[in-house]
Amino acid sequence: MLAVFKNIKIGVFLSFVNLLIQGTAFLVQNFIAKNLGNESYGFFGILQNDYTIFCALADFGMTTLILAFFANRAVKGKLFTQIIQLRFFASFATALGMLLFAFFIRKDHPVFCGELILIPGLILQHAFFDWYFTCGAFWKQLLISKILHAISYASVMGIALIYLKLESIEAIAFCMVLAALPAWAFGVSHAFKKQIFTISKRTFRFIHLMYKAAFPYALASLASFAYLPIGLYFVDYFAPPSLLSAYNYANKLIVLASGFMVHFISSSLISLHKQNDSKVHFKDQVIFVFFITLCSLPIFLFPQKILSLLFFAANWTPDVLKYSAFVLQVLACSLIFQAIRMPCISLLLKEKFIWKYVLLISIGGTFNIICCYLGISYFGVENAPLFVLSGDILFTLLLIIDALKNKRFVL
Repeated sequence: MLAVFKNIKIGVFLSFVNLLIQGTAFLVQNFIAKNLGNESYGFFGILQNDYTIFCALADFGMTTLILAFFANRAVKGKLFTQIIQLRFFASFATALGMLLFAFFIRKDHPVFCGELILIPGLILQHAFFDWYFTCGAFWKQLLISKILHAISYASVMGIALIYLKLESIEAIAFCMVLAALPAWAFGVSHAFKKQIFTISKRTFRFIHLMYKAAFPYALASLASFAYLPIGLYFVDYFAPPSLLSAYNYANKLIVLASGFMVHFISSSLISLHKQNDSKVHFKDQVIFVFFITLCSLPIFLFPQKILSLLFFAANWTPDVLKYSAFVLQVLACSLIFQAIRMPCISLLLKEKFIWKYVLLISIGGTFNIICCYLGISYFGVENAPLFVLSGDILFTLLLIIDALKNKRFVL
């Protein structure tokens, strides 16, 4: 079997598992949009974006590091104990960072109180133990965890939004934290041992070494927020709330789709390790890009129908729907660029060329921020999606050039 089909098989399974919660989350987003109204829903998108960034800070590239360096050894013996201690330490440290961010950056923003409410969610998030299930190949437990969270999330948010009809950002944020508890408790029941309370000098040494090793992975992860997510912040700064809301609808769809691409990178990385392969196979690449393009085709052809269908309860107006459809079509091109560069990224990670990866993604991210600022300043915020793709284009070109230079492409 071609490696690409194995990658697609594993990636589709991981995507399907996460689709359970993401599908439920999208259903819930409909009623959040309905209850909050267009203006507040745009601000709610900023809150969720902030929270996602701090989740990345809490991870600090550790998931990628654990997968690349330890794999199934991460769920056994003293190594497991040290890793879970590390995860808790990182979450508590990031929670403190988010608290400072809320008071110094978001103090006068409409999402300030929501930021404070979501801070405990960094520790109690439903995906806290996903690394354990993935590294141990405990696919059944991972599936149960996601199903449990989907049921919990649907139940709690359904009562909050449909029965209680909550209409404030703060109340909805609190319910989101509450809904994550059952899945978090399920993870605790499988991956929590009393040994984690045994803290020694070796614990701190391990944390220090892991942070040192994960630093480039963390930089790469944080640099990724300079691509698609940065557009939402620019629109928040330059545009009125109505335009922010329209942008937020499309942005959520594309960020969700981009999240699925991570699973394909993980499956590709696993295959490269198993086969000890160090080449980008052109035939596999063409098949994968065609697969992603085919999956993305409805977005390009029927953007308004896709938005109306997935956000069926939103307070659509003709202007909001039209602009949101434009944003969706443009940002969907990012999925194609991600598919093109996926094997190059997997290969760099497999060969431990992490600093090269950090350099390339940082160059692309910096270029993206500059282009967005200059483009929006001179051509208007309504054209923001066009400039948000500049980093994607440059990063993809840099990876291809690097692969060609090092003769990594084979038929």
